[in-house]
Amino acid sequence: MAKKKSASRTDAVRDAVDQAFKSQMPRERLSDLLDEIGNTAGRLRGAVDELRPATEAEIKDLRGEIAALRSEVAALRARIEPLEAAPKRAPARRAPAAKKAAPRKAAAPKRAASSRSTSTAAAKPAAASRARKSPPAAG
Repeated sequence: MAKKKSASRTDAVRDAVDQAFKSQMPRERLSDLLDEIGNTAGRLRGAVDELRPATEAEIKDLRGEIAALRSEVAALRARIEPLEAAPKRAPARRAPAAKKAAPRKAAAPKRAASSRSTSTAAAKPAAASRARKSPPAAG
């Protein structure tokens, strides 16, 4: 029986060594795991920092910022109130941009009724100029 016991111890040691080598991780994987653990620790530290209460100095700084913001808001209100109190004017009407105003024609000279009968000399040059402008009659 002694031989059986030594054989089983040997087998047990072999099995233990085999398991140790099988479960051994490559160095690269181990390095990656350590990096992940370090990153997780950094995120955890940040989360804990966010959960901690503010210090007296931080609260004092925040109060100063709030006071500065209050004064800025008051200055803006002081500028706006006169504008709101002023009477509102109706917006100026503008012609639609799409429509263009038609060019105005020059007014024709007005003839007086009496000038026709008395001034035939003035009528002759106008009739002559009309005759020059019109094409010759074919005939």
